[in-house]
Amino acid sequence: MKKGLMFLSIMLIGAMLFAGGSGESADAGQEDIIEITYYDTLLTEKEAPMIKAMAEKYMELHPNVKITQIGMPVNDMAKKITALAASDDLPDGFFMPTEFMGPAKDMGIILDPTPYLDQEWLDSVIPGCLADATMDGQLMFVPWHYIPQGVVYRADWLEEAGIDAIETWDDFRDAAKAFTKDLDGDGRTDQWGFSMVSTRNGSGETRFINWPRSFGVDEAVQVDGKWQVNIDTEEFKNALKAFTDLAVVDGTVPPGLTETGYPEAAAYFAQEKTGLMVTGSNALGQILSDNPSLAGKLGSCAIPAEVRHVCSLQTSGIAITTSCEHPEVFADFLMFITQESIAIDFAKNSGRLPVIQELAENEAFDDPMYQGFMNAAQYVYPPQLFPGNGELLDICGEAYTTILSGTSIDDAMEVVIEKAADLEAQYN
Repeated sequence: MKKGLMFLSIMLIGAMLFAGGSGESADAGQEDIIEITYYDTLLTEKEAPMIKAMAEKYMELHPNVKITQIGMPVNDMAKKITALAASDDLPDGFFMPTEFMGPAKDMGIILDPTPYLDQEWLDSVIPGCLADATMDGQLMFVPWHYIPQGVVYRADWLEEAGIDAIETWDDFRDAAKAFTKDLDGDGRTDQWGFSMVSTRNGSGETRFINWPRSFGVDEAVQVDGKWQVNIDTEEFKNALKAFTDLAVVDGTVPPGLTETGYPEAAAYFAQEKTGLMVTGSNALGQILSDNPSLAGKLGSCAIPAEVRHVCSLQTSGIAITTSCEHPEVFADFLMFITQESIAIDFAKNSGRLPVIQELAENEAFDDPMYQGFMNAAQYVYPPQLFPGNGELLDICGEAYTTILSGTSIDDAMEVVIEKAADLEAQYN
């Protein structure tokens, strides 16, 4: 088995990664500078200091390597990389948005990193994370962390409500209604059950799609070589109703329904105005960063089941482009940032879980707020390869936002049925 630079780095770094200190690098005597430039969406978020520290430590251990990190919001990444590809000015790599995997592969701009990754490292990665990162047999990015989707909730509020666990959507609805209160007795609700993410920027749609999946809907499948779009079904309608009823019937969602994105929903939770949120594990880092007093008061669980539990692993990582002149060095850095001495602290501070299998058993994740997310990983919903997935999610988003704005569910479903038929015809 070949040994990469990563393992030399591990021996040198030990536990001193974030505590300071330095080690003499085997590269110290080399004069040629190897430059690596990549775009990272986390540099635009609260994790930025940690991301910069990872690169700085690697460069400390490898003085002949210069890593330049450029921040780019995830919603802008695909557009930016497409423009750079058109001008023949691609960086060495970029944080890969899941929905951009297909277009990036079609453009032929992604280098398969497998030949540059140590086999022992590949064998240590959670299989589902490797599957998330693979398309048509090609590894499209180097897995770095994953944020399984589930539910984060106020465990203390759940206990006060006398609800043992959230297993079904009925349990979820009961908890949402129990958490919704007029705390000061002025006749107006000032605490709500559910931090609903419902904006039309992809964030709301990717959360909502777990509702119909949990009702047994497979939104797009291939049958005899043709795509079948299944959002025109009674099961989808029931899921859509269960989702929107939480707001329009039960009143368990704060006002500003269609303007509440992930940041606002997480802020409601951190400010103790809500007690339930369907989200990835990364919300834990955001919530505790904003309100450390919630430590010990949070719990998590898998997406509730009407028919089945489902989970999107949401594996994230960095793609190496065909423009990279030193893929062996870049790949070594990407393995380096997944090692225990980095990944555990990163997970504890961000809620982004390690892709290395054995690290999932680390005592850092014994806290109940992690356990539901870790358990959710057994219910992985297979990555969707439908080329019209973006349009499909957009149809879903239009459906629930129109209902939240006053349209009847029957009228909303008429539009869904019509657009689903058009989408099916388009891709067949």
